[in-house]
Amino acid sequence: MDEKELTREAYNYIVHRRKPLKFVQLIEGRVIADIGCGSGQNCMILKAKVRLCIDFSRKQLYEARKKGCEHLLEADMEYLPLRDSCLDGAVFIASIHHLETPDNSLKEAYRVLKKHGNILLTVWLVQPRFLFRRRVTIRSVINGKEVYRFYRLYLPGEIKKVVEKEGFRTLKYINFRQNSIIPNNGLYIGVKD
Repeated sequence: MDEKELTREAYNYIVHRRKPLKFVQLIEGRVIADIGCGSGQNCMILKAKVRLCIDFSRKQLYEARKKGCEHLLEADMEYLPLRDSCLDGAVFIASIHHLETPDNSLKEAYRVLKKHGNILLTVWLVQPRFLFRRRVTIRSVINGKEVYRFYRLYLPGEIKKVVEKEGFRTLKYINFRQNSIIPNNGLYIGVKD
């Protein structure tokens, strides 16, 4: 199995995700898609704005529905079945780092966003616990099932350059800590001009 299939298999067993990130409140617009929504934890914060929760795992979408997410779409973030310029915002919280390369998903985000539409994404940064490796596959045992998840880890500021290469203009980039003493996540907010 390739990295994508390993991750899909894992997320068919994982039924919980961490609490929502406060940063998702920074995204503006009326029609926002939470792409890689997982079990819907960020939908709870963005309920008034999120019109579409997208994930490639049917199990995750089932869990999101239990939390009150209403408009669910099972789809791959690299091939969004949406028309051009239909969204005000796209949110990728802890999802895009599961791809070997984010290029296709960022091209798709650019395509489906309206002019002046916002993108918000977070990625894991390289970390001491992974010996500063750039690509890791994490083994977990969930409900007695052994699963593997692929992560591409980014250098601080690297995702900013990657997203800008796809045509977005940066509004904000920060490194932040999530259950760590050093920054282990990157947050990017940009706009389609």
